[in-house]
Amino acid sequence: MIDKNDIIYMMKEISQTELKEIIASYGFENLYFEKFIQVEPDTAVYIFHDDKNAKYVLLVADYLGGYEEFDLPHEFTFNYYPDRKVTFDAVRRFSYINNAPKAAINYIDDDHLKTQASTGDVCMLFGVNKLE
Repeated sequence: MIDKNDIIYMMKEISQTELKEIIASYGFENLYFEKFIQVEPDTAVYIFHDDKNAKYVLLVADYLGGYEEFDLPHEFTFNYYPDRKVTFDAVRRFSYINNAPKAAINYIDDDHLKTQASTGDVCMLFGVNKLE
Protein backbone atom coordinates (compact mmCIF):
# COMPACT_ATOMS: atom_id res chain seq x y z
CA MET A 1 0.00 0.00 0.00
CA ILE A 2 1.31 3.46 -0.89
CA ASP A 3 1.23 6.01 1.89
CA LYS A 4 0.25 9.57 0.91
CA ASN A 5 3.52 10.80 2.41
CA ASP A 6 5.57 8.63 0.03
CA ILE A 7 4.44 10.61 -3.00
CA ILE A 8 4.95 14.35 -2.98
CA TYR A 9 3.51 16.25 -5.90
CA MET A 10 5.32 19.56 -6.15
CA MET A 11 3.32 22.50 -7.40
CA LYS A 12 5.16 24.93 -9.58
CA GLU A 13 6.13 27.84 -7.35
CA ILE A 14 5.03 31.31 -8.50
CA SER A 15 7.96 33.62 -9.23
CA GLN A 16 8.64 36.61 -6.98
CA THR A 17 7.94 38.96 -9.91
CA GLU A 18 4.55 37.40 -10.55
CA LEU A 19 3.72 37.33 -6.83
CA LYS A 20 4.21 41.11 -6.80
CA GLU A 21 1.76 41.40 -9.72
CA ILE A 22 -0.79 39.23 -7.93
CA ILE A 23 -0.47 41.20 -4.69
CA ALA A 24 -0.71 44.48 -6.65
CA SER A 25 -3.92 43.14 -8.22
CA TYR A 26 -5.39 43.30 -4.72
CA GLY A 27 -4.23 46.92 -4.35
CA PHE A 28 -1.21 46.24 -2.13
CA GLU A 29 2.31 47.46 -2.76
CA ASN A 30 3.74 47.04 0.74
CA LEU A 31 3.44 43.32 1.42
CA TYR A 32 6.66 41.44 1.98
CA PHE A 33 7.02 37.78 1.06
CA GLU A 34 8.03 35.46 3.91
CA LYS A 35 7.65 31.89 2.66
CA PHE A 36 6.00 29.35 0.41
CA ILE A 37 4.56 26.15 1.87
CA GLN A 38 2.90 23.45 -0.18
CA VAL A 39 0.24 22.18 2.21
CA GLU A 40 -1.57 19.64 -0.01
CA PRO A 41 -0.75 18.05 -3.37
CA ASP A 42 -2.67 20.81 -5.19
CA THR A 43 -2.65 23.62 -2.60
CA ALA A 44 -0.03 26.03 -1.30
CA VAL A 45 0.14 29.08 0.91
CA TYR A 46 2.33 32.10 0.39
CA ILE A 47 2.84 34.02 3.61
CA PHE A 48 3.34 37.80 3.63
CA HIS A 49 3.49 40.61 6.19
CA ASP A 50 3.15 44.38 5.98
CA ASP A 51 5.03 47.27 7.61
CA LYS A 52 3.08 46.79 10.85
CA ASN A 53 3.75 43.02 10.83
CA ALA A 54 0.13 42.15 10.04
CA LYS A 55 0.01 38.72 8.36
CA TYR A 56 -1.49 37.80 5.01
CA VAL A 57 -1.91 34.45 3.28
CA LEU A 58 -2.26 33.99 -0.44
CA LEU A 59 -4.08 30.67 -0.79
CA VAL A 60 -3.21 29.04 -4.13
CA ALA A 61 -4.67 25.89 -5.67
CA ASP A 62 -5.62 24.39 -8.98
CA TYR A 63 -9.24 24.93 -7.91
CA LEU A 64 -10.61 27.26 -5.22
CA GLY A 65 -14.29 26.85 -4.60
CA GLY A 66 -16.42 27.77 -1.62
CA TYR A 67 -13.88 29.86 0.26
CA GLU A 68 -15.77 33.01 -0.67
CA GLU A 69 -18.83 31.67 1.17
CA PHE A 70 -17.25 30.99 4.57
CA ASP A 71 -18.23 33.25 7.43
CA LEU A 72 -15.26 35.12 8.85
CA PRO A 73 -13.32 34.58 10.95
CA HIS A 74 -12.73 31.09 9.60
CA GLU A 75 -10.05 28.69 10.81
CA PHE A 76 -8.05 27.00 8.09
CA THR A 77 -6.05 23.91 9.00
CA PHE A 78 -3.86 22.11 6.50
CA ASN A 79 -2.25 18.93 7.84
CA TYR A 80 -1.98 16.66 4.79
CA TYR A 81 1.81 16.61 5.18
CA PRO A 82 2.70 16.10 8.87
CA ASP A 83 5.86 18.20 8.54
CA ARG A 84 4.03 21.12 6.88
CA LYS A 85 1.03 21.78 9.08
CA VAL A 86 -0.34 25.29 8.69
CA THR A 87 -3.20 26.81 10.68
CA PHE A 88 -4.56 30.34 10.51
CA ASP A 89 -7.71 32.32 11.18
CA ALA A 90 -8.81 34.19 8.07
CA VAL A 91 -10.33 37.45 9.30
CA ARG A 92 -10.65 39.25 5.95
CA ARG A 93 -10.95 38.37 2.25
CA PHE A 94 -9.59 40.89 -0.22
CA SER A 95 -11.13 41.78 -3.57
CA TYR A 96 -8.97 42.60 -6.54
CA ILE A 97 -8.94 46.15 -7.89
CA ASN A 98 -10.54 47.36 -11.12
CA ASN A 99 -8.50 46.33 -14.16
CA ALA A 100 -6.42 43.94 -12.05
CA PRO A 101 -3.90 42.32 -14.39
CA LYS A 102 -4.14 38.98 -12.58
CA ALA A 103 -7.93 38.73 -12.22
CA ALA A 104 -9.15 35.18 -12.77
CA ILE A 105 -11.38 36.15 -15.68
CA ASN A 106 -12.45 32.61 -16.59
CA TYR A 107 -14.12 32.07 -13.21
CA ILE A 108 -17.49 33.15 -11.87
CA ASP A 109 -16.35 35.59 -9.22
CA ASP A 110 -18.96 38.22 -8.41
CA ASP A 111 -16.98 39.48 -5.41
CA HIS A 112 -13.71 39.83 -7.36
CA LEU A 113 -11.78 37.63 -4.95
CA LYS A 114 -9.88 35.29 -7.27
CA THR A 115 -6.71 36.03 -9.17
CA GLN A 116 -4.79 33.61 -11.36
CA ALA A 117 -1.10 32.84 -11.76
CA SER A 118 0.60 31.87 -15.01
CA THR A 119 0.86 28.35 -13.53
CA GLY A 120 -2.92 28.10 -13.98
CA ASP A 121 -3.45 28.09 -10.23
CA VAL A 122 -6.16 30.28 -8.70
CA CYS A 123 -5.36 32.58 -5.77
CA MET A 124 -7.25 34.29 -2.94
CA LEU A 125 -5.74 36.75 -0.48
CA PHE A 126 -6.69 36.67 3.20
CA GLY A 127 -5.79 38.85 6.17
CA VAL A 128 -5.02 36.42 8.98
CA ASN A 129 -4.52 36.02 12.73
CA LYS A 130 -3.03 33.15 14.71
CA LEU A 131 -0.78 31.94 11.92
CA GLU A 132 1.05 28.78 12.96
